[in-house]
Amino acid sequence: MALQRPWKKALLVVPPTGKYIREERCQTPLDELHTVALRPPMDLLYIAGALEQIGVQAKIVDYPAQEGAWESFENDVRGFQPDALILSITTPTLEEDVKAAAKAKSIDPEIVTLSKGAHFLHLDRQAMRRHSQLDLVMRGEYEETVKELASGKSWSDIPGITYRENTDITRNEDRPFIQDIDAIAFPARHLIDNDRYRRPDTGEPQATIVTSRGCPYPCIYCLARAVSGAAVRNRSPENVAAELKECIEKHGIRDFLFRSDLFTANKRWVLSLCKAIQDARLDIQWSCNSRVDTLNEEMLAEMKKAGCWLIAFGVEHGDPVMLELMRKQVKYENIEPAIHMCRKAGIKSSVYFLIGLPWESRQTFEKTKSFARKLDPDFIEFFYTYPFYGTEYYEEAVKEQLLQEGELPKIGYNQPAIPTKYLTIDELKPLRKEALRSFYLRPRYIIRTLAANPSPKVLFNYFRYGIRQLWDLLT
Repeated sequence: MALQRPWKKALLVVPPTGKYIREERCQTPLDELHTVALRPPMDLLYIAGALEQIGVQAKIVDYPAQEGAWESFENDVRGFQPDALILSITTPTLEEDVKAAAKAKSIDPEIVTLSKGAHFLHLDRQAMRRHSQLDLVMRGEYEETVKELASGKSWSDIPGITYRENTDITRNEDRPFIQDIDAIAFPARHLIDNDRYRRPDTGEPQATIVTSRGCPYPCIYCLARAVSGAAVRNRSPENVAAELKECIEKHGIRDFLFRSDLFTANKRWVLSLCKAIQDARLDIQWSCNSRVDTLNEEMLAEMKKAGCWLIAFGVEHGDPVMLELMRKQVKYENIEPAIHMCRKAGIKSSVYFLIGLPWESRQTFEKTKSFARKLDPDFIEFFYTYPFYGTEYYEEAVKEQLLQEGELPKIGYNQPAIPTKYLTIDELKPLRKEALRSFYLRPRYIIRTLAANPSPKVLFNYFRYGIRQLWDLLT
């Protein structure tokens, strides 16, 4: 058992196990997903910010972003000599990620090794039993938890952790959600190389700003409610504006991804944030996400004035029956008007579709493929669904014998993780590329995209993106 003592230094790492979006509800591999850009490790940035509040020296290393290898990790452990190692993991990469804990223990047996991630909401004990090199895992929101751990507080008194004590594994009570998220320290961006995280079209540095937590919708494949709760907790517009100003003044960043479970959940809040941005005269550009039924023309007009250039929509499917089965709770007839409103407001749209839920057939896929062309947004992406443990999708997959209880696929998003009731994995494999070819290789789309982007720099980035996309689609 690791010693429960105060920390002086903590090493926070994204292990060298591949480029992923390592957010609790979004654990996406970047291979072949050219519309999804590499993002900074916001979980580690928030943890480091919390640690610095209490005087702990933190170091963050994103090894995949830096093209670093295990040798670099071992050198960092030896050189920095941290009291604690904190790992950011995903479910598909867990087995490889936790090798970092074993390597750190071989260098310093007294180091405290811990991890965080949505995986541990349900599979914490299983992970601890399987990976003896992990001393503890954090469940749920981690900013307060990590400060209590670093202060030397007895692990038995800290909610939201599961820890090892000799041969026993103890699961403490859950930690309540943080209600005043304005009180959370800003992410410690000074600890990373912000230039490594860039906006795909312009190539400019792009920072992620977490504007809210929580989602009221019960989509069967999504971890958002388990991770952040059903109640939307918004930061105050003034608090968000202050972080934006810090990014501009300290880091020279003017491009932002507003990350939330649902950015447009509250119209009044959106309008207030747009006003705060305009009142502060922040010359910025930003993107966000939305449902198709939480937008109107007034919001879009103010968002455009405040610098919004793109909105991402999880449309998910082109078959109304499939939307009902996945409990999307959206009216099919609201989808097209939302995309048209964006175009009218001068805001680009990016639409995500899912392939591979248990009821997917060739016929339902064809409806989605046709609907994508009919919608005709500026960008599109197709993902294969991943059955995260604890979701209704996982339960349905087990019920239909598409997945064994306890099985955790190592692939997803760009490759099918499991079959459907009507399609084998081999039958699913070509569908994503087929759908992307159907959309992106249309002459109308190519001409419109080139005509809408007169900047040589943007055109060059689109050309590079197009070549990579074309290569992936044709091979």
